[in-house]
Amino acid sequence: MRSSLFFAAALLAAVSILLSCVNDSNRDVVANVTQAQLSEQFLNYVSAFNDLWNGTTPADGDAAARITLPDWLPRNTNIQLRISGGEGYIYAPSSPGFYAQLLKETENSSHFGLSDATGINTPSGRLSRPDFIPAGYVVYVR
Repeated sequence: MRSSLFFAAALLAAVSILLSCVNDSNRDVVANVTQAQLSEQFLNYVSAFNDLWNGTTPADGDAAARITLPDWLPRNTNIQLRISGGEGYIYAPSSPGFYAQLLKETENSSHFGLSDATGINTPSGRLSRPDFIPAGYVVYVR
């Protein structure tokens, strides 16, 4: 009787460990897919935003309503677009792996950076951060 209880407890422990490993693996896959989706969505916003500059510099202010996104792409309220002093900014809250994925997909473009309390850190150096961009955001600067 004791040996069957011990065997059952050992079997339950082994199953628990295996399920934990599978859950960790699935969690990593979901995180990678989420990063890739967010990165691609952000890059679609960048493309639509750049289309505003056809010929002239657009007026300052919120540009979210002025861009034309593909029909299949839903609007993401976390992605903000703003024009200030002739410069264009797209910014969204940073999440683990998001900025790294953007840099990978854009071959370390210096147009992308991470905001902190005093500026925007890009692969080519530090830029000043406008007051409307919070710290801890991924930023595209045009």
